[in-house]
Amino acid sequence: MSMNPRLQHDVAWATAMHIVEVFSALLREEEKRTAFDEVYERVKAGLLAYDKETKDMLRRLRPLEN
Repeated sequence: MSMNPRLQHDVAWATAMHIVEVFSALLREEEKRTAFDEVYERVKAGLLAYDKETKDMLRRLRPLEN
């Protein structure tokens, strides 16, 4: 069971939009794009790490096949 790349992108994009929106009053217009890109990459990396950890855990829990 793994999150497909499109879903990872969509979740990272929506999350980044919301986070940048919360802090948008503190950012100059030219900083907003950079902030979005940085937040997007960090959220996507977090989703990828979570997905990998989940796969590893499921593999460890799977009974050995002889």
